[in-house]
Amino acid sequence: MEFTPLVTLLAVFLTLFLSMKVGGLRKDVPAPATTGNEAFERANRIHLNTVEQLVLFLPSLWLALPALGDHYTAGLGAAWLVGRIFYARAYTKDPKTRGRGMALTFLATTALWIAALAGVFGFAL
Repeated sequence: MEFTPLVTLLAVFLTLFLSMKVGGLRKDVPAPATTGNEAFERANRIHLNTVEQLVLFLPSLWLALPALGDHYTAGLGAAWLVGRIFYARAYTKDPKTRGRGMALTFLATTALWIAALAGVFGFAL
């Protein structure tokens, strides 16, 4: 089994789940408004931040694959997913506590980006 495609699908599923959560909370916030009750605003910010992170994460994940191999790449991808879940749970409770989840997300993406860069220059890690 290849694990990097599974991590990719899980990242997309997480993003879809967060999107559906925003949609469910939108009932009191008529479109196109992006501000409303606090629960909606937190869910919306979590979703938007995750989409912003995907732009960095997904290319780095796939470009790191030749340099790291499937298991290490998927492991870093799994760390990213855990970081996003920690971020979302913390932000929902108290946005000031989102730092650990964001840090794990950032570290995983940075490691993948460095591995991708190494792979571009022909280094296997």
